[in-house]
Amino acid sequence: MTTLITPPPPHLLKKFSTEARDESNKRNGAGYLKTFARLCIEWANSKSTPNSSQIRSSDITPPPELVTKWITEERSQDYCSIIEQVAARAAQYAADQELEACCALLEVSDDNARDFLQSARRPKPPSLKEQAIEALDRMDQFPNLEDRQIIRRALEALDE
Repeated sequence: MTTLITPPPPHLLKKFSTEARDESNKRNGAGYLKTFARLCIEWANSKSTPNSSQIRSSDITPPPELVTKWITEERSQDYCSIIEQVAARAAQYAADQELEACCALLEVSDDNARDFLQSARRPKPPSLKEQAIEALDRMDQFPNLEDRQIIRRALEALDE
């Protein structure tokens, strides 16, 4: 299931980066991305489950090989982009684990409650047309390459 989640806000990304750098300096430069991902996961977990039945962060920490895979997949981008993408993926991973834990708590004979919870908490991403309209609306104020690419994909998908 592909879902969309926003990464932590820029001021938190900066704070997490500083904390991760301090931690990695204590370890002779090792573990920066792992610490950064852990902080993002903890942030996502605190956002998504504000009640006493919250799952532990150890339950939602992605396995090291998954974090390594994410970093490897983002190698072609600049360092800041890698950090943002790993943060977003870590937060998404945590949110998905939390949702699965909530679904597991729903012990009902039919799947309606589970389906309702999943569709409410993980709505389908906007269509390419919807994304293009949103990107076009942003173009006057904050034009960026990503919006241009979305609009290009939408136009290329049109029949002649």
